[in-house]
Amino acid sequence: MDRPQLQFLGTGTAFHTDGRGSQCILVQPAPAAPPFLVDLGPTAMAAVMRMGVDLERLGRLFITHLHGDHVAGWPFLLLHLNFVERRSRPLDVHGPEGVRGCLEGLMQLCYRDIIDSTGLGFEIRYHELPVTASFGLDGGALRFDILPMDHHPSSIGYRFDLGGRTLGVTGDTRWCANLEALARGSEVFLIECTSVNKVEQAHVSLVELRERVDSLGDCRIVVVHLPDEVAAELAADPIPRVIASHDGMVYAF
Repeated sequence: MDRPQLQFLGTGTAFHTDGRGSQCILVQPAPAAPPFLVDLGPTAMAAVMRMGVDLERLGRLFITHLHGDHVAGWPFLLLHLNFVERRSRPLDVHGPEGVRGCLEGLMQLCYRDIIDSTGLGFEIRYHELPVTASFGLDGGALRFDILPMDHHPSSIGYRFDLGGRTLGVTGDTRWCANLEALARGSEVFLIECTSVNKVEQAHVSLVELRERVDSLGDCRIVVVHLPDEVAAELAADPIPRVIASHDGMVYAF
């Protein structure tokens, strides 16, 4: 495998409709590069174990926003890295302002006794990002851009430079100008699509994607954060260069 590869550990919504796991995507930029995670919902570690995912080389975690279905797997990732992997290397965490307090609060609520008695065997390095458009940010051997999304005050979308290949990830958002801008600079674009028809909540629908897909440039589009109903509707009436994800799917580009 000499191309970037995505493994979808969870592709569903906060309601786990149809048994889909919460959003969590493992990105392998290249064979020699450390993989990273985008979002870490509460079902993430169950998926890691079920799918036989090796997190020994995990370098970074990127969080799109501070809702529980995108962050609540954090205490269980720490348990795994500390007690199963016996990790000693630092772990870098990137996310919107407030991500440190959110994640540390989760760990205190879930496993304060472990933190207070033994601590962790590795350092967590937090990189809090202002929710504003920023380009060429430093992720070690990885460069990335961020754009604010329209869902929650903490919502940001990422565009990763994976050695000349570009990956965009919206996180949760309603349709907005920044979503379109994020897509136009991406080769592969992961877009949330929570419903078939338009809803009042701050999410994208398949109807909107169908109507506005031409505004996203010529990227290849993978739909995430979806129920089976969206996948079935897309299969019955395809949109050119758009596919639906499912838990366990592997996608190379």
